[in-house]
Amino acid sequence: MQVVGSVLYGADEIVSALVASRIPHVGAAGFGPCAALGVVRGDKLLGGVVFHNYHGHIVEMSGAFDRADWIRPSTLRRLFSYPFVQLGCANMVTMTPRNNKKARKLDEFLGFRFVGNLTGGADGITDLMIYEMPRDACRWLKERDDGKKNT
Repeated sequence: MQVVGSVLYGADEIVSALVASRIPHVGAAGFGPCAALGVVRGDKLLGGVVFHNYHGHIVEMSGAFDRADWIRPSTLRRLFSYPFVQLGCANMVTMTPRNNKKARKLDEFLGFRFVGNLTGGADGITDLMIYEMPRDACRWLKERDDGKKNT
């Protein structure tokens, strides 16, 4: 395991289990084959993101966090660099239950755009809202006019 900035690498099982435990429609089933990045402050794991259902050019992302103060531009650059730079994905997808308005607001803040829904996809009753982020729309990878990364 290694921490770079506030991102924990190499703890896929720990981070994916934590995230799965906080997402009811994933739960004990877990994510299957995946990569996961944790977000830490000091020695505390605040949560993380899991990249799963990877198909070469597209990957699904799921995340869960205990506190809102995990969001920092440098952290977001590292998290979004993994699927778009390291994996070379052209697009990333996330699916969020319709009734989780807080998470859907976060999806939109991060730059995902709503593209559709899966009727009853979360639990047989609650719809899953599908969001996508094409690589070229990811503002966390773009440079500012002065050549520096967005902060």
